[in-house]
Amino acid sequence: MRVNKLELFFMTLVCLAMLVFTPCRMVGAAGAAGMDLMQGDVRRGSVAVMERGGMTFVALDDVMTRLALAPSPISGGFVVTYSGRKIEFWNGSTAARVNGSVNALAAAVEYDGTHWWGEAASSIQAIKLFLSSASRPSEIRLVPEVRTAKGTPVAPAPQVRAVPAAASPQNESVASSHTGALITRIRWGEQLDAYRAVIDITQQVEATVSESPGKTLVTFRGTSAPDISGKSPWPVLSAASRRQGADTVIEFSHSSDSVKGFWVADPPRYVLDFFFGSSRSGVPAAVADAGSAPQTVPDTQPAARNTKIETTAPKGASGEKTKFLVVVDAGHGGHDGGAVGNKLKEKDMNLLAALQLGISLKALGVDVKLTRQDDRYLKLAERTEFANSANADVFISLHCNAVPKGRQATGTELYLMAEQSDEDALNLAIAENRELSGGAENAEEVNAAADAKTRLLLKILGDMQQSDKINESTTLAEFLYDRIKGVGFKIRNVRQAPFFVLRGAGMPAVLVEMGYITDSGDAKKLNSQIERKKMMDALAQGVKNYLTRRPGEGGNQ
Repeated sequence: MRVNKLELFFMTLVCLAMLVFTPCRMVGAAGAAGMDLMQGDVRRGSVAVMERGGMTFVALDDVMTRLALAPSPISGGFVVTYSGRKIEFWNGSTAARVNGSVNALAAAVEYDGTHWWGEAASSIQAIKLFLSSASRPSEIRLVPEVRTAKGTPVAPAPQVRAVPAAASPQNESVASSHTGALITRIRWGEQLDAYRAVIDITQQVEATVSESPGKTLVTFRGTSAPDISGKSPWPVLSAASRRQGADTVIEFSHSSDSVKGFWVADPPRYVLDFFFGSSRSGVPAAVADAGSAPQTVPDTQPAARNTKIETTAPKGASGEKTKFLVVVDAGHGGHDGGAVGNKLKEKDMNLLAALQLGISLKALGVDVKLTRQDDRYLKLAERTEFANSANADVFISLHCNAVPKGRQATGTELYLMAEQSDEDALNLAIAENRELSGGAENAEEVNAAADAKTRLLLKILGDMQQSDKINESTTLAEFLYDRIKGVGFKIRNVRQAPFFVLRGAGMPAVLVEMGYITDSGDAKKLNSQIERKKMMDALAQGVKNYLTRRPGEGGNQ
């Protein structure tokens, strides 16, 4: 078939028109329909999309910007990093990489000089994985763009400036009562000095806190939430949510002594720390002066709200004591890490156990004070001085044991202040008394000085007052022994040793070596929240039985 020049010219025009107008149709340009990015129930705003070859493509850079994430260019692509997590896209590649793992895309990514285009469904899925790994709300999707009657796209919901938890419910902030924010979940965590509730929310809003005995209510203005009620991993703390007009109220039931609430900005979340064992005002000066910054959430400005704890024992009609006070001492702390084994530090295990023992005792109606609630150093004398000034009925010091490499030992041991029952007990006392080294520097000098001070203690153990205390401490240790043995823990024996931390206490006192941190089996139990609670519940019951003098209630009950 012959084609003349005029026909060839028209055919060329048709082909050019097909090439220009057929391959893709831009959606989202001015005057055209677009798509909105939704995150949960929150509309984040318009993103550019286009259709090509029967597929929908989205501008990946628009998506990241709407999610308040910053794309950074790399050779042949771009990367977004957040909280140590990373997602990468490359021009011409049919895969995205999320935290090092390859995720297939339905079509190759293309860069047109303005936007990075990715097939919408598979790209959104990769971004969801990235958001989830970074602990950010990951339910994102594309929906038809909302427009006004004049055709102008509706702007995304404004971001509200963080408002710390108010000091009283009467503090009304200027935040909008209809922010469109969504509370997605509550997460629970265990700090060295508190139990923590983290409330994930899509944006910061006004939050007010009100308190009553055993209750803390947090009201989030202009928010919605699914039913996020539930118990925490600890029986002393639970949460329940409810609607209150346009607001969400989360009610925490607890038996803590003080609560701190504060915002963390990126990603937005509201954090509540529940402190057990003593109020901040009940901590000795050496403790209170050191501060108490949260250990896992950075850049916070906590607004403290303390609840008073009873520190005196009331009298019944007959004059008998109806309330008892126990001081719990978490051994070591700060620069004094104690023993180390199986990647655990004794000072951390001691503190976690002390917090739990405080909770367990309070559940039995016994008042508690802790010598320390976080990672700080206290001198041995400060610990017992604290117990004496509080007029405590019992002093319990918690520790972890250790043996040199090549030796093996397991189990719990109880010690009271007296002459050592054997050479191992004396060596342990020397190790725990190293603070008394008087400025010695090397290991040999420290041991020699601690040895001398420890042996000096032995010479002053004969006075009548100390002997009476030893008798009471022995009775206390027997109650503790019965309860620990009764719940299935391996307990070696009750031993005597000249521990300085016990010598200064003016009340019955026992040092508990909970287990050997150098033994893998004991270390696993020490680092287990369930096993720690089981042991601390047993110790608490032993203390309660001793205080109320109910023989026969120890042992296998």
